[in-house]
Amino acid sequence: MWTSETTLVGHIALSTLAKYYPGSGATGVDALTAVGNVVQVIIYTCTILLIFVFGASIIIVRLLGAGRREDADHFLGQTIFTALFPAIGIALIWYFAAPLIFRTVLGTSEAVTAIGVDYLRVVSWFAPFIIMNFVAIGIVRGAGDTHLAMMTGLLVNGIHLVLAVLLIFGVWKFPELGVRGAALAAGIAHTAGFLFTFSVILRGRSVLTFNWSDFREINRRSIIHIIQTGTPITLEQLAWMTGMTIVIGFSNRLAPAAAAGHIIILTFQRIFSMMYQAFGMAALTLVGKRFGAREFGKARQTTRMLAWLVGGVVVAITAALYFGARYFVIIFTSDPEVIRVGVYALKIVAIIQIPKALSYVYSFSLRGIGENRYPMYLAFFGVIIFQVILGYNLAFTAGLSLAGLWIAAGVDEVFKGTMFIRRFRKRIKRLTAHA
Repeated sequence: MWTSETTLVGHIALSTLAKYYPGSGATGVDALTAVGNVVQVIIYTCTILLIFVFGASIIIVRLLGAGRREDADHFLGQTIFTALFPAIGIALIWYFAAPLIFRTVLGTSEAVTAIGVDYLRVVSWFAPFIIMNFVAIGIVRGAGDTHLAMMTGLLVNGIHLVLAVLLIFGVWKFPELGVRGAALAAGIAHTAGFLFTFSVILRGRSVLTFNWSDFREINRRSIIHIIQTGTPITLEQLAWMTGMTIVIGFSNRLAPAAAAGHIIILTFQRIFSMMYQAFGMAALTLVGKRFGAREFGKARQTTRMLAWLVGGVVVAITAALYFGARYFVIIFTSDPEVIRVGVYALKIVAIIQIPKALSYVYSFSLRGIGENRYPMYLAFFGVIIFQVILGYNLAFTAGLSLAGLWIAAGVDEVFKGTMFIRRFRKRIKRLTAHA
């Protein structure tokens, strides 16, 4: 849905942008870049909150497996109650620090800053509902209720899409609000999702529920346990998202066309990463079961099978991206310079998909056999050395602009993929020898 919204705002009329952002000279390219930057801010924030999602999910799954349903419900209640405080704090940060985030941290132009600040401030009014729904859905999904997660997702995205079209372009009797309409659509849709999710949970229609008594006080021991459990995998994801945010800041300091092209490519990369993560989660579950049964040879076979499966998918993705790069870019914009820059960089990104997909399978397989910290350390190393240092030098010092940023990302993916494969094979060999 964020992809669809980014596409929609890229086609807002100049007159509408001039009405809401007078004197900025904002164009559809600026709107596209601004919304893409806002999405990154929101995703980055949610990544920080994964410490609650992962920590609580891991603990709750173990409790449910042990038949301790009341304890599992208690952890859900404690997590939601605790998450309420950072949710309110994040809403305040989004509203009051929006200019600082865009102008200083992300280095956006005046036009992009004006649009991005407007969007983020509108969404900040709905932030507690967005964040609480994100945490609750993440936990119940981890506990096995994928049906509720799917239904909420369909509800939120359906409302978001319809309202976005109506409010951005002023269809029927709705006002033409441009980017501000997109922000309202997102906020209203996620608030509806929050109401639906919590109504299902509180009525006991999900695998988990909670008592209002859990909201009276925080059980420090429970919260500390959640945070300690969720820290390693959250830090890994946070390192990756931090690198991505820094690179977005780099792209904003290039030409406007490069900034917009980067957002377009990043939007596609997020979609494909979801696919790869599906294979990664399959690897985590299946390899983890083999590991628990001490069937190390079968664990290796499972990972190899998933690698071949994702390989077949990613070859098709790579071919489609490489040969159809122009058609993918023009979905978002008709600006000739953005199309030129975006097509060139997207062809580089197409090749990156192969090591990236394999990296997901082998890194999650490592987690399945108990290697939780190695992926985290490798993520930190890759972000600092490749994404930030190499990316900056290729983009600015070597003058490769947007292509330099994605070449650095490709080097990072090749390095991580190679190291994950070596580590997994070495670990499985050692486990088999001691079996």
